[in-house]
Amino acid sequence: RARERHGEGERDTEEGDYSRGRAESMKEARVLQDVTPSTRSPGTFTWGWDPAETRSLMTVMGVRVIDEKTNEAEALEPAPPQKRPKNCGGKENEPHSFLMPKRFRKSAHSISAASCSWEEMPDELLLVIFHSLSLPHLLKASRVSKRWHRLAFDKSLWYSVDLSKGNLPSGTLGQVLGTGVVVLRSPRSFLGDPMFMDESALSVQYLDLSHCVASSSAIFHILHRCHRLLSLCLEGLVLSDDVIRSIGQNEDLLRLNLSSCCQFGPSSLSHMLAQCSRLDELNLSWCKFNSQHIRVIVTHIPYSVTQLNISGYRHCLQNADVSALCRRCPKITNLDLSDSTMLTPDCFAALQSLSHLQHLGLSRCHEIPPASLVNLGEIATLKTLNIYGLVRDSTVNVKELIAQIKINTFPLTTIGRPTLGNGKMQTIWGIGCRLGLQSV
Repeated sequence: RARERHGEGERDTEEGDYSRGRAESMKEARVLQDVTPSTRSPGTFTWGWDPAETRSLMTVMGVRVIDEKTNEAEALEPAPPQKRPKNCGGKENEPHSFLMPKRFRKSAHSISAASCSWEEMPDELLLVIFHSLSLPHLLKASRVSKRWHRLAFDKSLWYSVDLSKGNLPSGTLGQVLGTGVVVLRSPRSFLGDPMFMDESALSVQYLDLSHCVASSSAIFHILHRCHRLLSLCLEGLVLSDDVIRSIGQNEDLLRLNLSSCCQFGPSSLSHMLAQCSRLDELNLSWCKFNSQHIRVIVTHIPYSVTQLNISGYRHCLQNADVSALCRRCPKITNLDLSDSTMLTPDCFAALQSLSHLQHLGLSRCHEIPPASLVNLGEIATLKTLNIYGLVRDSTVNVKELIAQIKINTFPLTTIGRPTLGNGKMQTIWGIGCRLGLQSV
């Protein structure tokens, strides 16, 4: 019985809720009453409503009825102040800080169309990129592919190279010169066998191998392929007769520095001087020459030489050799005869015949008395005179005797030297080197 009573109570509750909901829906349905159209036209009709019921329904919905009086009253009321938008602080939002620019995302089709792989780039563009790489990075790029290897060793990238103080194993120098190098600076380096791939001529025109550790055969393998040299420096190397004869292949050679070289004879020297007829600067100082070598120099030196250094021959260079030299090369402007102890003031007459002489070196020529140097003041074109070690203990003031000439201005000669100063500059006869080992 209890369960029956409980079920009857739930049924009474549900019936009450249903009756109340039906009454509310019927009340809302009576708000708008359908009115019979005033005309017989089937296409026109009007709606009618009870104002009281409509107002109560709109109040419940939160809607306010607008009439003319309310509209005029609200027009007279001041508008509330607008809220100022927050400034986003970005540069793109300065004109309108409340607007955010729309950033469009690139579709997969547009990305694939705009992108370009490395393999699709033309050779000219890759060469421009490779031109900004240093030597170690360029060598790494050459290992990427066969195409990059071919472009990395293009001759336009290897115009000037500095390999100074480097340890170059066998085959390295041959590969570098084979790329078409025009300017090569490699002083104080350890050079292995160049190991060239073929017998073709090299393009190098400016070459500095001074004070290198290399065999004479390695130097010969390099020089006998050179036919376009304009400037060459082999200072401090042990050379052979074959090396000296191979230098003679370069008929347009202008600058040659063989200072402190040795182990080549007078015959090869005369052949080289006869072939290089356009020499302008020649440095043959401190070579292990005898009297025959000196005789070859003063009799076979080209007429075009204007700067000559034959210092360091204490017992070989005589006054007669200086006279023959001045007759052979009347256009000399820079002459260094230092450390020639056999020279006396009798050679001054030959020096006075040089109408273009501007710089003269007589340092440590101890057979020349300081008082006799006044005769050199008769050379009108002479500007500087180096007499280091000659007037150190003398009471004669040479500067007062020849006031128009500067005394002891250049302690070291610059004739034929590829790099001036302390040697730290990466230049060779005024040409800068783009690729260098010093950038590692």
